[in-house]
Parts: sequence; structure tokens; C-alpha cells
Amino acid sequence: MLNNTKGQKYIQLLLFTIGLIVIPLSSLAQFDEFELTENSNEEKVSAKGYINLDKVQPGSQFQIAIVIEMAKGWHINANPPGEGLSPTVITPPQQTNITFGKIVYPKGDMLEIASIVGQASVYHDTVSIGIEATLNQNAPIEPINLDFKLDYQACSDEQCLLPQTIDILIPIDVVSNEEMIQRINEDIFSGITFSEESDVSNNNEDIEGGVAGALSGGNLWLAFLLVFVGGVVTSLTPCVYPLIPITVSIFGANESTGILKSFLLSLVYVFGIVLIYSILGVVVASTGALFGGVMSNPFVIGFISLVLVTLGLSMFGVFEIQLPSSVQNKLNTVGGAGFVGAFGMGTVAGVIAAPCTGPALAAVLAYIATTQSLFLGFWLMFTYALGMGILFICIGTFSGLLSALPRSGGWMYILENIFGIAIITMALYFLKDLKAFEPITGFLQNSLPFFAIAGVLIVIGLWLGKLTQRFKGISTKMQLRKACGLILAIVGAFMIVGGLQQHSGGTHPNWVKDEPMALETAMQENKLVMLDFYATWCGACNELDNHTFSDQRVVDRLEEYITVKLDFSANSDKTLTDKYSIRGLPVVIFMDAQGKIYERIEKFVKPEKMLEIIDEVERKAKAEKNGTL
Repeated sequence: MLNNTKGQKYIQLLLFTIGLIVIPLSSLAQFDEFELTENSNEEKVSAKGYINLDKVQPGSQFQIAIVIEMAKGWHINANPPGEGLSPTVITPPQQTNITFGKIVYPKGDMLEIASIVGQASVYHDTVSIGIEATLNQNAPIEPINLDFKLDYQACSDEQCLLPQTIDILIPIDVVSNEEMIQRINEDIFSGITFSEESDVSNNNEDIEGGVAGALSGGNLWLAFLLVFVGGVVTSLTPCVYPLIPITVSIFGANESTGILKSFLLSLVYVFGIVLIYSILGVVVASTGALFGGVMSNPFVIGFISLVLVTLGLSMFGVFEIQLPSSVQNKLNTVGGAGFVGAFGMGTVAGVIAAPCTGPALAAVLAYIATTQSLFLGFWLMFTYALGMGILFICIGTFSGLLSALPRSGGWMYILENIFGIAIITMALYFLKDLKAFEPITGFLQNSLPFFAIAGVLIVIGLWLGKLTQRFKGISTKMQLRKACGLILAIVGAFMIVGGLQQHSGGTHPNWVKDEPMALETAMQENKLVMLDFYATWCGACNELDNHTFSDQRVVDRLEEYITVKLDFSANSDKTLTDKYSIRGLPVVIFMDAQGKIYERIEKFVKPEKMLEIIDEVERKAKAEKNGTL
């Protein structure tokens, strides 16, 4: 009995000792678990910042990506989230030399949330948020550290942690404009859509975004395909129309041995276009000039117009374009004069079509300027021009069949005369942009009475022009009548073509043509500034003038702005080009008098979209004034 009692006491003592050890350990484990749950936000959510360039130059634009990673089973609220939830917000730092654009939050995934009895938009796994930024022209050449803040609330299926803030430090190496820069982190930025504008009037806009995305993502084969498609689309634009009769006149009106020779001639013609585009593109990319600016050189305009007038007069039968027989015999030994002439005309055609270079080519040029990859740029533009030349290969090949048709009928003369009118009309269209021809531009109008007069002139001109005959072989009296008729027809056609490019009437912003004076006025009157960089050869610029800046609603909203229109038709001011990073046109910039940029537009936008942009500019300006931006 005694032994049993002692045994029980020993057992009780042992259990008590074990209890003293186990219970505290259990409590400690529970405490640790509580601490882990309450203070483990950084383990549930982490974030890191990246930029898309290895170095940044003063006056250039760059992109920033904030990549957020969440632990398995956890998510954060999207921006915008569900009602009553805290959104995920990125706050840029206050930087004197950097202007931040709109923050691009991706669309979240919908998730059932029991606490709000409904769905909420959330981010999970990994998400990237984009920010566009512009480094001011006068930024010092030294490293910069950007301290972004990420505000978020992490939740799981069982609980939500308190809202937290993470500091994200992004170092930037600022270098001089002479140094070479390269794109980096392309896999990260390929998944961010920085442009959300969809209301554009040109199908090339879709190509532009696709080309830029493909190049950034390293999908070169896709970039080449999209650039080729961009060239095909360009061949369907109005700037290329005058080249169609030229092509037919070169191949269809000349003697031919059949479809095969016509195909080879048109192929050589297209390679002339390809060569001039490739060379011009590489030169422009290496110098930073505007591609369309090639057409602003008076010597280029004069040369093109002279060639077009010469071709037009030959179509009227005033003279025949033919090399001396001795020269022809020499050329025939190396493939025929026709091939040399076709290649030469192809190079001219490439310059004539320069105003039609659309967003696809602009994206390629911007990429070349950033990466300095001239070799890649040469072949991308080679592909672009080849796509543009498909139309001419088809026309040139089958226009050769015209030589097999009877030549004695008047129908062929009618066709040649119409082609001649179209070609000389385009020559006048090019000349109208020169200062010496400013009175002609002032004469043009975009109105129904003006077009009605032009139509009457064309009808009278065609009647007097005796289109069934050529100059050669008719009497002097008939030649005089024919000349008067063709002149009237050309004037009427030019009135229509040129008039369509003019403003359609109505009110327009009160444009200022001097940038320094405009900034000084804005400073004195404490107003915002809108800069419009344009050129007469820029189709999208003309659309902005005719449709957006002529809209009364837009004009009314811009009354409180200093509106500046800077003409790059005759030449591109290198100071302004560098200051505002102008790589192509159009460019519309909203900023304050100190040069802080709020919005930058590089495409045509409709009046409704422009009004939204103006609202956003004023919101940003107000927020900055109140110190909340």
C-alpha cells in the first residue's frame, strides 16, 4: 500500500513536470503564430521597380514598372476595387526633373467576397503596374533614386490584414545624349499596355501598338510581319494614289514582251522604293530627324514636281521621253533601258510616298533611335517598303497587258490624258507647301461652292481638252484649245485636292506661333500651355486641325490655355526637337509654363477624347497646385 502511494506520487510529480514544460511551449507556439499572422505583410506581398532603359537621357521619355508578387492564397485589391475596399495605389515621388504621366493599373480578376456579399476586383500571384515618365531637358547628368510608395491591403480566403505601405527604390542612371542606350526588362514591359486610346481613325494605330509590343517582347518575326502589313495598309492611302498612273504609264504604255517582263520591271521599280526607304530610314534614325521632313526640303519638292510635270506632259503627247539610241544600245547590253528607268522611277516614288509613312514606320524609327540597331532598322524598313510595293507589283504586272491591246483607238489617249492631269495636279499639290506658293494655299477653300466651281472647271476642261487626241499630230489651233482645256481641268482638280486639306470653316484656337513668347505669356497670365507640332505633309495633323481643333467644344475649352502651333513643314527646329523629344508627327503636349508635362498625344484623337484629355490635364494641374499630386 505504501509502495503504491509512493508510485502514484512519482507519477503525479512526473505529469506536473511535463505540464510545466509543455504548456509554456504550447503558449509560445500560439504566440509565435499570432505574431507571424499579424506582422507578416512583407512575406505575403513584395514589390520591386524596373525601368525599360539601361540609361536615361535628358529630354527623353521612359517607362517604369512596379512588379508586385503575392504569396499563394493571398491577393490584394485592384484599382479600382469593389465598393468599400481599399484600392492598390502607387504614389510617385516628388522629383524636380521628372514628370510622371498616367499610372496604368491592370484590370483585376473578379472574386466573390463574403464580407461585401458580392464580387470585387483583385490582383493575385504577380501583377505589373506601369508609369510613363519624362526626364526634363535640363536634368543634371548624375544618378537619381526614385522612391515610390505602394499602398495595399492583403487578404486571403479567411482574413484581411491591415492596409500597409511599401517603399520601392528605383535607381536611374542619367547620361548625356551622346551615350548609347538600350532597352532592358522587355519581358516585363511587354505585358503592360500604356496606351488605352481606342478611338482612332487610322488602322495603322493597331499596327503601331503591335509593332512596339513585338519589338519590346523580342518577337522579331511578328514585328516583321506587322511592319509588312503596315506597308500594305500604307499603299492604300491617298498619298500613294498618284503613283498608280505613273506605274501604269511606265509599264503599260511602253512596249513589253509580256507579263513576265512587266513583272520583272515592276519588281525592279519596287526595289527602287525599297532602297530609298531603307537608306532614308537609317539616315533619319542615326540623325534623329523627322522622316516626313525629307519632303520639306525645297530642293526635294522641286525635283519631284519637275519629274511629275515632265511625266504628265509626256502623257499629253507634248514630247516622248526617250534616251538617245546610242545610250539605249549600251543599256540593252546590261538588261535593257526599261529596267534602269523603272529602278530610277522607283526611287522617286519612294520619296513621293514619304508623307504617307504611318505609325508603323514611326514605331520602327523610334525603336531604332533607342537601340541604335541600324542593321535591324534597315531590314525592318526594307520589309515595310516591300509591303507597300505589293500593290505596284500587281499593277505593273497586269498593266503590261495594255501593250497587247489595240493602240489606234481613242480610248488609250483618253487614259493617258487623264493620267497626265492626275500627275501634274499632284505636282502642284507638292509645290503649294513652299513659301513662294503661299498665295495658292490662301486661295484654297474647303466649301461646297468652291468645290462646285472646281467641278465646273473640270467639266469644261475635259470638253475643251480633246482627250481622244494627243498634242503631236494636231493643228496649232487644236493644240491651243487642248492646252486651255487641260489647264482648266488641272486647276479644277487641284482646287478639289488642295481644298480638302484646308479647314472646313468654323472657329479655331487662337494659335501662337512663337514658343518662347507663348511660355512667357503663360507665366505672366498663370495659364496652362498646349503645344501642337504639325506639318502639312502629316495626315494625322490635318485630321486634328479639320476635325478636333475645329470642334466648337474643344475650342471653348482651350480658351483658357495658351495654344501654340509649331510648323515643321519647311524644317524641323532641332532645339525644339531635342527639347520635346519629337520623333514623328503629330505631337500635342499639355504642360504648365515651367515645362511640367501633364499629357502627351502622338496620334489623331477625336474631339470627345480630346475633351477627356483636357479634363485629365486640369485635374492634374489642380492636384499639383493643392500639393496632392
